[in-house]
Amino acid sequence: MKRLFLLFATTLFCLATSLADDRLFFVSRNLNRNIIVYDVRQKDGILDTSHPLHVYWYNQEHTPVTTNELNFIQRKLAYGYTVVSRGKNEVTVKLKAYKKRPLRVHKIEGQWVGTTTINGHPCILTEIYAHCPSKTSCDYMELRGRRLSDGKAECEVVREK
Repeated sequence: MKRLFLLFATTLFCLATSLADDRLFFVSRNLNRNIIVYDVRQKDGILDTSHPLHVYWYNQEHTPVTTNELNFIQRKLAYGYTVVSRGKNEVTVKLKAYKKRPLRVHKIEGQWVGTTTINGHPCILTEIYAHCPSKTSCDYMELRGRRLSDGKAECEVVREK
């Protein structure tokens, strides 16, 4: 039931913020209803390649509909990112939570997206669900997105080994 409620709450968040041109994806967890949001940093359509992502908490539990910046440890160990390459108005980053899969941040048809592979298919990443037995460990993550080729939904379970 808690998982169903979390899915409902994050779906409402997505619908409420679907008009946000800068929204790339979010991370939801089983620990609470708060989510971590990944927005692109840009001005007048030009990507800030030095600091391309704004990552922050969107609170839905104790102080609903408020945001908080990540703290130092969250940024460096869990939800931050590292830029691995820069191009003209695009970057490739690796997320601290799962460094094995690069994420390319760029525009497709005028919309900012983060693309990666899910189940071997190039996809637009829309959500990461993290199943965590505690605040300091994660059993598995589900990468969710839409195929670039046909828009079909994809979901892949990944486990850190």
